[in-house]
Amino acid sequence: MQLGPEAINRQLLTFAEIKPAPGRWKFALHVLTIVVVAVTLISVLLGPSMGLVGITGAFLGFIAQSRPVRSRLVILAGLNVTYIACVTVGALVGRDPVLLTLVLTLIALLTVIGYNSLVAEPPGAMFLIMGPAIASYLPTVGIPVGKVILVCAIGCVSASATSLLLQLVTQRRHAEQDALDTAQEAVAAYLDADRATTPRHQLARLRDQAFVSVFGASMILEDAVGREPRMRQWRRMNATLRRLHLSIIQQVVRVHLPGRTVSVSGVEQRRYLGRPDSSYLLRWGLSRSSLPWLAARRMAAAVLLTCAISYGSHIGHPYWAVMTTALVMSVTADRLALTHRALHRVTGTVIGIGLFFAIHATHPSGLTLLVTALVLVFCIQMLAVRNYALAVIFATAMALLISTAGSPYRPVGSIAGERVLETLIGAATSVAVIWVAGRRAPIALVRRQFRRSLRSLERLLLLIADGEQSTDRGYAARRDLSFEQLQCGRILQLAQTDLPADLAEWNLLETSLNEASYVVLAACWTTDPPRAIDAEKMAGVLARMIAALPPVDTTMVDARVIAGGLQRMLEVGKHLNAP
Repeated sequence: MQLGPEAINRQLLTFAEIKPAPGRWKFALHVLTIVVVAVTLISVLLGPSMGLVGITGAFLGFIAQSRPVRSRLVILAGLNVTYIACVTVGALVGRDPVLLTLVLTLIALLTVIGYNSLVAEPPGAMFLIMGPAIASYLPTVGIPVGKVILVCAIGCVSASATSLLLQLVTQRRHAEQDALDTAQEAVAAYLDADRATTPRHQLARLRDQAFVSVFGASMILEDAVGREPRMRQWRRMNATLRRLHLSIIQQVVRVHLPGRTVSVSGVEQRRYLGRPDSSYLLRWGLSRSSLPWLAARRMAAAVLLTCAISYGSHIGHPYWAVMTTALVMSVTADRLALTHRALHRVTGTVIGIGLFFAIHATHPSGLTLLVTALVLVFCIQMLAVRNYALAVIFATAMALLISTAGSPYRPVGSIAGERVLETLIGAATSVAVIWVAGRRAPIALVRRQFRRSLRSLERLLLLIADGEQSTDRGYAARRDLSFEQLQCGRILQLAQTDLPADLAEWNLLETSLNEASYVVLAACWTTDPPRAIDAEKMAGVLARMIAALPPVDTTMVDARVIAGGLQRMLEVGKHLNAP
């Protein structure tokens, strides 16, 4: 990626941009409320100074807010258990540099893989790494290990419970209803498009958006109420979603399989629509060149390098540098966006130290100190999406208040100086790993994901050829193919931001793959799928295509050739079985 003068100016403007964030105050107020509950509970039980220490654990409570309550309950329970376990290990090994380095690296690797495979919601696994990093430091300044673990446990559990309760009480529009409304709009746009005047590529885009929105809504609805909803409201929403799905199928059959009869039952749709199970998601995340595995490798490498430099430079405990690394690299973004985040972190830290000194000069203590920290929490959440550097100013001041509360006898100037140096180390190692280790990684990501989709399509074609498209294996194959398609679009968009010129032609391949997949999926809903398409011949063509592809690596392949092969596969399948 080369940057000319115009591109550099554009990046500078992006760095300084303050983005609009309407309604952000509601989210900030939600976060403030759950933090207040956690800090108050810890302060009452263990003292005000310990209340500040529990803030990081309390932040765990606002994760996955876009998910329905039922799904969030499972997610937050898993995250709480993981967080407490990681904090315990970090607190126990915090005095051993070598062991702590290995433990933090392993925690970074495992939590990023697991989180990005199973949850994949902002802000990422950062708190699962920051928690043990902070916990490894606190015993070195005199706080007992047991108390550190107890504070972190109370903070995350109470904040998570409060967040779920607030979601139940205050959420007027549920996530599942929003998803259903989005699906209705997308399907209407696809069905209402004038096929005589609308360009083919635009029709393909409308079809893709309609299918993605329906499948996405099905996952959210399943998260909310499961596969067997009992209340009238949920049954109505399920029925609406199935009608939308049926209308897409009918349209695809009319266009690509004319003369075939569609036969769809609600029971069959319920077995097909929804999210793949956790074992499938974990296998996807652990597969070579997957996005979760790439993110985990980057994070682990950055944490390992950060700890090595921190201890090798004898600057003290590396927890702040590790926190910087986690905050920079937890976001799933392209290299330039992550570089901006690192620079925002450094800039905000330097200015935030000035804000800390201004606050510290007033000698806040007790309740005043807690209230000040909570005001800073609100400011962080209000500014985080507008401009990350502005949020870091307040985050730095808050974190330094916590640090000085945990070690009240150390000179604040010494603590602040260490924080600047550690921030520079964490940011520099993050940027180095991003640009050196993952220079051509987007190519491998895209190639791996599209190959997975091609394999899923081949598996479904073979099941249709054997008449097993409506067995348990068949429904799983159909659901998996739909999921892999969603991942193709997501990963291609991310990769093209990083390497726009190299991956420009992959849009054509995505369109061809989507068309082939939707035709095959629609054929499954006809009265006689093996006669709707010649699945066996299509599977043969596809198998030869896949066998001819080179092993997945960072070498570019011709996307147009693969797209052409998919079009030929469709022609073979539809032509030989024309009614």
